[in-house]
Amino acid sequence: MSMKKKRVLILGGGFGGLYTALEFEKRHDPDFEVTLISQDNFFLFTPMLHEVAASDLDLTHIVNPIRKMLRNVRFFEGEVRSIDITKRQVVVAHGFDQHIHTLEYDHVVFALGCVTNFYSIPNLAETAITMKSLGDAIALRNRLIEHLEEADTECAANDREPLLTFVVAGGGFAGVETIGSINDFLKEALPYYPNLESEMIRVVLVHPGEFILPELGEQLGRYASRKLAERGVEIRLNTKIKAVTSSGVELTDGTHITTRTLVWTAGTSPHPLLEKVPLPKERQRLKVNGAMGVEGYPGIWALGDCAMIPDERGGYQPPTAQHASREG
Repeated sequence: MSMKKKRVLILGGGFGGLYTALEFEKRHDPDFEVTLISQDNFFLFTPMLHEVAASDLDLTHIVNPIRKMLRNVRFFEGEVRSIDITKRQVVVAHGFDQHIHTLEYDHVVFALGCVTNFYSIPNLAETAITMKSLGDAIALRNRLIEHLEEADTECAANDREPLLTFVVAGGGFAGVETIGSINDFLKEALPYYPNLESEMIRVVLVHPGEFILPELGEQLGRYASRKLAERGVEIRLNTKIKAVTSSGVELTDGTHITTRTLVWTAGTSPHPLLEKVPLPKERQRLKVNGAMGVEGYPGIWALGDCAMIPDERGGYQPPTAQHASREG
């Protein structure tokens, strides 16, 4: 008699989810029927988004169609709405009318990543540009070009300060890479705008900690600060964005920066779906063992930004693409 195939659902098509699918793809085990569920039908190489924003890379270089990469693993484009761990079912919405399907599983892999956290600051979500999607990177690039064009005109002479001031909140990897790219892009474009001088451009990085790039430790963080400062980036340490006003941003140290561009890379929170799942958590992420299984719940796995995975030193694996791809 033929054994029933084990149904595996992978939730999320980021680094963790895709690499899990590619591992199944490599093994091509006939006992498993694997489906990857993702909101986009392409895999986005997010660590290079800032290069698209700065026109250093063509966007086709960081986008890969998922269907092209998977032959044996099935693909379903849709949004995961809910998960029932007792019935072992996942509800997915898709299509223009967002109708729903219920998919059953024997094993489920949570690879949902994280979402941007705006910390309930009024107007922030509506005003700021985030750096999570391809649309974000293109919006930022278009914004930089539009502001240079506008500021170069005679009639905008009095508006140059808000037009040419760019603020990035958050001094982690995403924020530092983004501000470096913005700064380089503006400096290289400047010679083509006869009415603009380099002194008119102000690029500010706002970071809550003692030094930027805390993931790399103090020495490298302070080195990166010096290098950015040499290139004209203004760095505000031990400071956060307190409020977003119609004319700019207010910082916790009382300063007001007049600007029309705020890029927000200052916080993420776990995917909102995790809240609704009755599984053990640590810092709102799913708590798993070293093998990425949820203790006491056979068939439930989690990796990447939505999981707390212990490392050998008693800490946890960092939420970066390199780790998520290895976990997958």
